[in-house]
Order: sequence, then C-alpha cells, then structure tokens
Amino acid sequence: MSKELISKSSVDINASSFDIWEALVKPEIAKEYFFGAEIVTDWEVGSSITFKGEFNGNRYEEKGVLLNVKPNSQLQYSHWSHFDGLPDEPENYRTWTFDITEENGTNILSISEDNIPTEKQKNRSDEFWTEALLKIKRLVEK
Repeated sequence: MSKELISKSSVDINASSFDIWEALVKPEIAKEYFFGAEIVTDWEVGSSITFKGEFNGNRYEEKGVLLNVKPNSQLQYSHWSHFDGLPDEPENYRTWTFDITEENGTNILSISEDNIPTEKQKNRSDEFWTEALLKIKRLVEK
C-alpha cells in the first residue's frame, strides 16, 4: 500500500477570503458539499472534528483532529473513515489541507489530501474534491 498518494484540486472563486472561510467552517454550509454530513468541532487546534451522516442507507461517523486553523487562510485536519476498510490507527489518517490564496484579484481555494492508500482511492478523492470545490464556488458566489 503506497502512502505517498496525494489528491490536489483547486478552483478560482469570485468571493472574499472571509466568505470562502465561512463555507469551510460553518457546518450548515459544509453540509451542502459534504453529502449532508453534520460537522461537529469547536475549530480550535488540537480539538476533535467529527462528520456524522448517512450514506446509501448506512449511518457513519468519521473523525479527525484539527491541525491548523488560520482564519481566511488555511484549515487543516486529520481524517479517518471506516469506508477505507483500515483500522482506526494514526498511520491510517489522511491529512486534509484547505488553502485560500489571492492571485491577480481572485481568490483560489485549494485542497490537498495526503496519505491515500491506493490509486483507486486517490482517483475517488480527485473526483470528490473537484465536485466539492465547484459546489463551494457556487455557494459563495451567490
């Protein structure tokens, strides 16, 4: 199993970094692009973050720890899901990093997800993040 696979996606968003940040940290907005998942956290570095929901009729709970919280700039947390079929152990957590940067008057939202176990899962992450970023773009450009 290769742990060096990384999924990366980005999108230009015609909105303020504050509006993009709000989409990342407000559970009612995040629910729109995380397939209805309820996000529970206090947004403090070192705190837990959980994603609870239902997928194809099955209840799930995914979890992680907040690693970096820089408002309007970067949000980073670890993430573990039983959908990967791997034990809940530190080496099986992925790291999700959201970066908001400004370039030529436009904000860019980028996501990277590392520690992906297989090429198939990387491809799935690539598809998921491309779709999620486009949903975020639509939500904040309203």
